[in-house]
Amino acid sequence: MVARAQQPLDLEILDLRHFQARDLVPLLEEEGRIWSSQLYWDFQSSSEIVRRYVDLRALSGYALLDGRLPVGYAYYVQEDHKVLIGDLFVSQAYRSVDAQHRLLGHVIETASHTPGVRRIEAQLMMLESGAVESLYPPAQISVFERNFMLLDGIDFPSRDRFGPSPEAGLLFDRWGEHYMEGVADLIARAYEVHVDSRITDQYRSVAGARRFLHNIIQYPGCGAFYGPAAFVALDPVTRQICGASLTSLVGPRVGHITQICVAPERRGHGIGSELLWRAMQAFSDRGCTAISLTVTASNTGAVRLYERLGFETIRRFRAYVWEGFV
Repeated sequence: MVARAQQPLDLEILDLRHFQARDLVPLLEEEGRIWSSQLYWDFQSSSEIVRRYVDLRALSGYALLDGRLPVGYAYYVQEDHKVLIGDLFVSQAYRSVDAQHRLLGHVIETASHTPGVRRIEAQLMMLESGAVESLYPPAQISVFERNFMLLDGIDFPSRDRFGPSPEAGLLFDRWGEHYMEGVADLIARAYEVHVDSRITDQYRSVAGARRFLHNIIQYPGCGAFYGPAAFVALDPVTRQICGASLTSLVGPRVGHITQICVAPERRGHGIGSELLWRAMQAFSDRGCTAISLTVTASNTGAVRLYERLGFETIRRFRAYVWEGFV
């Protein structure tokens, strides 16, 4: 998909709270077909959440209109000092750089003038324009290239392709709720100086990481959390968590690696590779025929590992962070 450079129609913008779910059904169904055909991702759960909150008049955002017909939409949620843009999509017949920018611009304008909001984050898979940063002062916006990678038709790699095995005696256990606090602490330590903590500020504190874990386990934004493929690595003496993988199902036979993180002092010892191997093995055992993941492009070591295992980048997108509002 490539956005048209010009928008030939005079489209209007209106608050989402003027609409009912049935008004957005054709648009959501079109988006769902794209997620399914291009990303192997079942969009149904996300669509149902949008419909539910639209009918409750509880979803903040805007619709792009051709007359009275919604042909695009974007929504956002506020969490304390921050706004998260959940989605932005414009129908193929109306997709253009201008249409996408206008929709995004309304969200940014509203969010940046909301009392208490100091930061806006967005990772928008369906936003096709690469010129968003040109609309804002350089001091206000940060842009991060990200890859959506897929291993399709799993020809399961042998363990030796994952790199060195972890140290002898290290313990691995499947995810359990009792690991929540320990994994939250691990995430905060693992991402302290990592580029991804600039993209998602929840990684910067234990409280934020706890909220992040709650969201991915309880809500389907990254698919339906799949505990059997999620693991923790434990020090055999202290029982401290030194690595974790988080996983979900994004289709009947498609797994997704939501996150793999390793304690800074234990990196380079095969823990991350073992967590990845175990997650992929669990997906294979379930009958999955594809696995996807997202990774920041500048994290070249991780990108090379995934490519060595057969993952291919099937979509490039950008993460955006807005700060420094005046």
